Amino acid sequence: MAEKQANAKSLVSRPLDLIYFLYFASHIPVTLAIDFQVFYPPQWVPQVLKDALAFYTETYKDPFMGSSTPVYWFLSFIVCELFVQLPFFFMACVGLIKDSKYIRLPLAIYGAHVATTVLPTIAEVLLNEKLNLSTVERHTLIGFYAPYFILPLVMLVDSFVYVNRYMKVDNLAKKTQ
Repeated sequence: MAEKQANAKSLVSRPLDLIYFLYFASHIPVTLAIDFQVFYPPQWVPQVLKDALAFYTETYKDPFMGSSTPVYWFLSFIVCELFVQLPFFFMACVGLIKDSKYIRLPLAIYGAHVATTVLPTIAEVLLNEKLNLSTVERHTLIGFYAPYFILPLVMLVDSFVYVNRYMKVDNLAKKTQ
């Protein structure tokens, strides 16, 4: 066991993993402070966080975050963020720091899940004329949401390649025994 840890590469020497780590680590406070406001009793949310969400929604016209009318399909994604993603953020940070091979399959699953939940949000912003957004507002919102589509998609492909390579090495080792 100690031998495997000694062979682990530093997170800094793995640039893509470092980006993943920063993504997950930064996602924890944002998720807790901003995304989950819809579920907290209003008296639990400090005014500064309410103001931050209000500034974002008023400035960028996000029709989903802080909407006065529930957007249930979007809220279902927030529920997934609470029960699936938030616990995974912690697990991913630890696994990435330790350079664990066991975090790769969950990273692929996370990437697939998030890419497929953010894509409908982007499509809605881009294509739904009833949202009454200007072209600039649409492009700005897509600019906010796109990294949450692109990075998980990269994570999915990268993790798939890693797992596939690991499985081939494992199968080759079994054949030579």
